[in-house]
Amino acid sequence: MFTLNMQRLIKSQIPAFIAVLLLSASNFAQVIDGAEAELSTPLSAKELLQDFMSNAFTLSTDFTQVVIDEEGKLDPRASSAGVFALARPGKFRWQITEPNTQLIMSDGKNLWNYDVELEQATVKPVDESLSATPAMLLSGEENVLDAFDLNGSFVTIYDDERVQWLELIPKETHSDFSRVRLGFNDNDIRIMELSTNIGQIIRIEFLSVARNLELDEQLFRFSAPDYVDIIGEAAE
Repeated sequence: MFTLNMQRLIKSQIPAFIAVLLLSASNFAQVIDGAEAELSTPLSAKELLQDFMSNAFTLSTDFTQVVIDEEGKLDPRASSAGVFALARPGKFRWQITEPNTQLIMSDGKNLWNYDVELEQATVKPVDESLSATPAMLLSGEENVLDAFDLNGSFVTIYDDERVQWLELIPKETHSDFSRVRLGFNDNDIRIMELSTNIGQIIRIEFLSVARNLELDEQLFRFSAPDYVDIIGEAAE
C-alpha cells in the first residue's frame, strides 16, 4: 500500500540516495554462485566506504527511483526520475523531473524542499533534518560510521555488472530506515537500496555517474520565486 508515510519518505528523506532500476525482489537477490557469499572482509568493505566518502568530492548523475511493496511488487505510483549532484561536505541537489517537478537541496546549512506544483517551499536547518539519513550518508556531512554500523559486504551480478554491496544499519533506533545498502561498480556508486520500517524497499539507480567535476555553486543555492510560500526558518 502506498501510504502517506511512504509518500513523506519519498518526498523528503530520499534526497540522499541515488537511483533505482527494479526488476523484482528475486532479481536483486541474484548472487554469484546463487548465494550471498561473503566475498570481502569487513576491513575491505570499510575501505571501499571510506574511499567513496573521502575521494568523491563532487558527484553528478541521473537517477531513477522505484518502490517495492511488502509483497515484493513494484508500485508504479511511486516511480520517479531526475538528476542528482553533491559537493562535499554537506551540499546536494536532488531534482525530480518525472512524473512531477520537485527540488530537494542542501546548501550545507539548510535543507530546502520545493514543490513546484504546490508553489510551496519548506526549510529546516540541516542538523535537524539529516541525522542518520541517506542524505547525510551521501553528502558526507559527518562520519558515516558514527551514525551507521557496517554490517558486511557481498557481491551480486546486477544488470550484467559485478556489484559489490555494503550493508549499513542505522544506530538511531527511531530512523525511518532499518537498513541501507550501497552498490558499487568499479568503486563508483551504482545503486542504493533503502529498507523501511514498514516493509517496503526504495531502490535508486545512478546512471552515468561523474566524479570530481567542477560544479557550479549556484546548483546548491535556493532562490524562491516571489509567489512561493516559505514554511520554516533558515539558519544563518
